[in-house]
Amino acid sequence: MLHEILLALCSGGPSPLLYPQSGKAGEGHGLLQSFLSPAEQALLQSLAHNLGERNRNIRENASAISSSHPSTICRAVSTAIISAYLAEFQRKILEVEQDILREDASIVGAHNIVPLSAIVGAFDGWSRKLEWLWELVQYIRTPAPGEAQHTRSSQESCTAAELIGHLRESTHTGYPDIEAISLALVKVAETAWLKQISAWVLYGRHPAYGAGDFLITRQAASKNQTGLQWDYGLQDSLVPCFVTPHTANSILFIGRSLNHIRERQSSFTDGSSKATAPELALLPNHLAHLSSLEFPLSSSSFSAAIGAIRLSLSQNALQKLLPLIKVVEMLQILKDFFLLERGEFAVALLTAADERLVSRNKAERPKQNLVNELASMTIKEGEVSAVLARTWTALTSYQSLDDEDVDEELDQARELIRLSIKTMDADHAPKSLLASFNDLLLPASTILTLRVPSPLDLFLSASDVDIYSHIHAYLLSIRRAHSRLSKLFLLSVLRRDHPSPKAPTSLDHHHAFEVLTQMRTRAGCRARILRPIWATIASAAFFLAELGEFFQGEVVKSSWSTFHRWLVPTLTHELRSVNDNFMSSIGTSGRPRSPRLESSQSVPEAELKSFHDPETLTQAHKCYLASLEKALLLHDPTFTTALRKLMTSIDHMSALMQRLNTIQQSLDSDTQNEVSIATNHLAAEEKRLVVDLKASRSKVASGVQALIEALRAIDTASATKQGYHGDQRLMQHNDGFVPWAGGGVDRLLLKLDYGIVQNVA
Repeated sequence: MLHEILLALCSGGPSPLLYPQSGKAGEGHGLLQSFLSPAEQALLQSLAHNLGERNRNIRENASAISSSHPSTICRAVSTAIISAYLAEFQRKILEVEQDILREDASIVGAHNIVPLSAIVGAFDGWSRKLEWLWELVQYIRTPAPGEAQHTRSSQESCTAAELIGHLRESTHTGYPDIEAISLALVKVAETAWLKQISAWVLYGRHPAYGAGDFLITRQAASKNQTGLQWDYGLQDSLVPCFVTPHTANSILFIGRSLNHIRERQSSFTDGSSKATAPELALLPNHLAHLSSLEFPLSSSSFSAAIGAIRLSLSQNALQKLLPLIKVVEMLQILKDFFLLERGEFAVALLTAADERLVSRNKAERPKQNLVNELASMTIKEGEVSAVLARTWTALTSYQSLDDEDVDEELDQARELIRLSIKTMDADHAPKSLLASFNDLLLPASTILTLRVPSPLDLFLSASDVDIYSHIHAYLLSIRRAHSRLSKLFLLSVLRRDHPSPKAPTSLDHHHAFEVLTQMRTRAGCRARILRPIWATIASAAFFLAELGEFFQGEVVKSSWSTFHRWLVPTLTHELRSVNDNFMSSIGTSGRPRSPRLESSQSVPEAELKSFHDPETLTQAHKCYLASLEKALLLHDPTFTTALRKLMTSIDHMSALMQRLNTIQQSLDSDTQNEVSIATNHLAAEEKRLVVDLKASRSKVASGVQALIEALRAIDTASATKQGYHGDQRLMQHNDGFVPWAGGGVDRLLLKLDYGIVQNVA
């Protein structure tokens, strides 16, 4: 009987003693049960349920996890459960059996009687252990269809990050035995996880097995974006709890850097065919940092090890792969063309877009039906590319003929910058709540993008380029609206009546004076009608000019200067000479060139060591972009929405004013030429245009007023928050870089108050 009990506990198989209700227990189970008292039956049932069944269930489910689970870390933990704790439970059963056979007094009583209570007491503590292990196995295994498993759906499986977090939480249950098992399994899980990380940070290898559970994701790279075969990213949901966001980004950066070095291995050979790669020369030091870690891994020690590997790789291998001069050149292109530091680029782009729209309107007038007209209104990708090509041609024509210097920055920008139609992407859905300015340049959502060549994609990510594109559309729309309003003042027929109108010479003397009086009365009436409209146009133009000057002259310039001083602190003398050459080039050439650091300007080796590593540059650049976005008020939905409505109102008013100019020119011409066939029709259309202009003028005035009120609200909020300080999460690990905070919008409001813009209505 005792052997039957112990065998059933060890194997979990059916037994007439432990499983009396089972059909496999045999026909004589009732007879056996008749010899047991109710207390003994209760003890046997507790042994069967708490030990036998759980032992069998844990073994079956853990074996299934070890053979089929997609996560290698979960497989390692389930294997450790079987090989360590279930094996220990079996050894405990054998020990109990040996004690019975040796007639140990701790379990065998008088007359060689072995009470069931002694057997139950021998397994004291294992009920709690097996219960916890069974819950852990249930947590790991993939839920069956229709079965709720914690917070995961039926299609999801347990990940390494979830398992490590769950095991770490289990160490605080208050039971010493459960804490010991949890710590041991945490060591197993983190050891298996660290093996995957070691292959990535030492060799840049993505795991062949269990890649879906790795925190670094991999997908096929676009050939026009990078020279690498794969594009790597970071999956935040797969990052364990002890890995900080900065450390996770460092892990991604190290592996990507190693892949870039492998792709550009020829640049390190120095003419020899079997030169040692720099990352392999650093392998012993990097391996020593990882080997010094103790389990369970602490956040500080793991971050220090990854930081040491990142710094060593940056100072030794990446100085040749990603020199600082190349980074500065790319940032200069972004500043000049995306942040509109080159004003002639914005002017040429706006001019090319307007010319393209005018040519389309002239070509589409003879369309036959409305369906063809609507189809022809769609802007095609080729037309958008032609607008940018015409812009580059105009910029090239600005160069003086006697200027022997070649604008290398313009040539490089021409190769990298593209203007294309923006396609709707699900990844950008959260940004749809903010106002979009991409559809103002052309009657389609267009976006200015940059092809980031390898290895500069180590420093500049696709999300950074998206931010630059959004800022470019934002700044360009302000300049475009101001240009539209400024061009209205060139409509001299609407603005003044000089010289005074002359009567037709073919009429008699008295009738000539009547016609002259009529024309002068009409001119005076037009002037009185348009006077408030011109006042609104002037005030809106003043507002946009001051707003653009604030964004370009203070926000963009100050933010860039602060970031640039941090970026190249040791090149102060060289940059100062470059700036002097830039100022002299303005006076000697009609095309001012942006200051650039030439590759021939050598930097001492000691100063190169003081440069920031590329991963630190990336974090500081993200912090710079975050603070720039906030300082440009792009994160304020009230301001951006009001500004977008003002842009639409200005376009409507500009179209009405141009149409009114054409109508009034035709009316004056018909009156002077004694033609009255279409005069009544034109006069009626003029009245409708005047009514529409008054409504449009009211919208523009209220739009300017709404923007001023939004600026006042921002100024009040910034006074309590002490200005803009960027994203504090990005500023935690940027090696001392503090972005430009600025003084708020109080200076802009002071200028607007001086111009009395708020009283336009």
